[in-house]
Amino acid sequence: MILPLRSLVLTCSLFLVTAVWAQDKLSNSSRIALADKDYDLINTTGETHALVLVNGLANDSIFKANGIFVNGKFGQVWSIAFDASLFNMVQSFPCISYIELANKAAAARYKNDIERVTTSVDKVQTGLQNGLPLNYSGKGVVVGIVDIGFQGNNPAFFNKDGSQYRVSRWWQQSNKTGLPPSGYSYGTELTDTNAIKNSNDFDGSHGTHVAGIAAGSGLSTSSLQYRGMAPEAELVFVSIKYANDTIGGSALGDYVVANPTIIDAYKYIFDYAQSIGKPAVINLSWGMHTGPHDGKSLFDLATENLTGKGKILVGANGNEGDNPMHWNYTFTGDTVSTIVIENNRSGRNRESVYVDFWGSANTNFNMQIQILDTNKNLIVQTPFISSTSNSINGFNLNADTSLFKITMACQQKNTLNDKPNITLMVDHFKPKKYFIVVKMTSINSEVHGWNSGAVKEWTSGSFRNRVSKYDFSSTFIDGNTESTNGENGGTSKAVISVGAMAARSAFTNILGGKINDTSYVFPGRIVRFSSKGPTIDGRIKPDVSAPGFDVPSSVNNKAFEPWMVDRTLYRSVFRNDTNFWTAFSGTSMASPHVCGVVALLLQANPNLTATQMKAILQLTATHNSATGNVPNNQYGYGIVNAYEAIKMALQYAGVNALNKNNSINLFPNPSNNLLNIDLGAINKNGHYAIKNMLGQNIQNGELTSGMNGIQNIEIVNLTIGFYVLQVEICGEFYAFKFEKI
Repeated sequence: MILPLRSLVLTCSLFLVTAVWAQDKLSNSSRIALADKDYDLINTTGETHALVLVNGLANDSIFKANGIFVNGKFGQVWSIAFDASLFNMVQSFPCISYIELANKAAAARYKNDIERVTTSVDKVQTGLQNGLPLNYSGKGVVVGIVDIGFQGNNPAFFNKDGSQYRVSRWWQQSNKTGLPPSGYSYGTELTDTNAIKNSNDFDGSHGTHVAGIAAGSGLSTSSLQYRGMAPEAELVFVSIKYANDTIGGSALGDYVVANPTIIDAYKYIFDYAQSIGKPAVINLSWGMHTGPHDGKSLFDLATENLTGKGKILVGANGNEGDNPMHWNYTFTGDTVSTIVIENNRSGRNRESVYVDFWGSANTNFNMQIQILDTNKNLIVQTPFISSTSNSINGFNLNADTSLFKITMACQQKNTLNDKPNITLMVDHFKPKKYFIVVKMTSINSEVHGWNSGAVKEWTSGSFRNRVSKYDFSSTFIDGNTESTNGENGGTSKAVISVGAMAARSAFTNILGGKINDTSYVFPGRIVRFSSKGPTIDGRIKPDVSAPGFDVPSSVNNKAFEPWMVDRTLYRSVFRNDTNFWTAFSGTSMASPHVCGVVALLLQANPNLTATQMKAILQLTATHNSATGNVPNNQYGYGIVNAYEAIKMALQYAGVNALNKNNSINLFPNPSNNLLNIDLGAINKNGHYAIKNMLGQNIQNGELTSGMNGIQNIEIVNLTIGFYVLQVEICGEFYAFKFEKI
């Protein structure tokens, strides 16, 4: 139904943006940012970064000869840097089929003593007391933190007695005062211990907090109370480069500056770890919602070419689990509408939204933007624009002395997934009087959309069929909280994505005040803000959950703000410098918890691949009445259990490390049809289980004592490969790796 126009003087100016670039090669985010005059994405001079999809014609010599620096190769996805003056040449290269210009993901908003107990990390750190061969601490493993807001001299980054500093490298990607790492074209690499200790990027506390959770030593806290998960791991920091700072953290700004530099950071850390013969795990507690959420963004494809044996990525799943910022509808030739809002609109005199819509592959959909007043009267509207237009469509609509600025970037078929894509920006100055309505139609497309909130401010957005007392529910479709897992940390097949549950919900601060957050979350349960899956291609996300609420950790004392006092649990003086341990909340805090657990597992078995690591964490995760049936898209496969995970990691290694003694032997190994178990002096009844390398039970049976203490197990029905034999006798546990040939 078309609503009647009010009797206002209306003017409509339509502009169709046509430019010299090959629009079919550029992502929508790149195209819309290039068209935005306030956002200086491409300068006439200066370095520009991009992720590109290349074909078989690409080679280093072509790029180098034309002044293009290749920072990294990840299959067909390459990270490149070039002078902005070369932009037209770059896009004209026949060997480049898709370009994402310098994209950035912004740190998730603030949205370990109890935490360590909740995930059994305490039992792993005191492993000798709990049947493990070592007290695991992450020793011999590199923990990489890609973030901002690092305090170089924080005591958490020393060892537990302060005698050794543990940060070996710090690549400050925005720092132009020194030399970049070998093989890269930008930033400053710090390798000298004193230089690292004396440096600070002054950009908040996020990186310091995250690093403290993953691998802080707890130095200068009472009895090392606030140590992290892997307190003896070697640390490598990368401060993310904001390749373009014309706008700050926001829906558009979060997407348009740093994805290539994050991928470069991953490669830098993995390469360093490999050069010194150590496994590595990297944490990224950042995310955004521009993209297809199906694992096929350039960023996600690049991660699949980065991970492998001893190279693990961990990411935050997102903090939008209680916000209906996702919208989806399957069209059958009909037309539907929804209201898109900036969630803080009631306290503002301006509203803007940045929304990304993706249809199903090889379909198309049409979109119209309407402005309605509080009486549901139509004020102004655009024509319907099709995703097949492959253009940027801009409208300046004037009504009631107000300007409604609307931009729609349309792409018929994305190169990476064959899906149509419309990216929408709307801006106006009367949020108390008018609503932004998206009206869509299609013959057969299933459309998903994500509302990131204000275009150039850090807020959040949602889809509604009613706002306050204004109800449109009879004809409008509401948003939902499903598939709110973010790009970067929550969509890649190669990244272990982490949701946030609560280990605590109350604490006493340094002023003696009792902070009680139990009205929001109860300990042991998922936190409402923790984003939910699935990915749009149907995968469960998060993979596991970990403590991410009121988590105390180190903060940057050079960026300590007054509001942090109420959230601070501990204060200490280290080398004449006051430091603080403050409670933050978010999947940003849950992710480094798992990152640290992964470091413990890599210490036990440095050869674990990313696929194996994810399988171990999933198979050993705790599930109970709170988690419900797992896997699900709130908890993933459950709450990470470091103790059970490390036992399985040792099984993968084929090390008889769980055995109390060597009195039991297994032979022959390899074997083709029969295993012999020599019980030796432990000649008693028991039982056995054979598991595959994913920890799944394949065969079970009983063991009985005999005259010679040897038991026979038929394995003729097993397929060729490696297995783990578990034996339990009188409560004692033994494990062996064997090969069926």
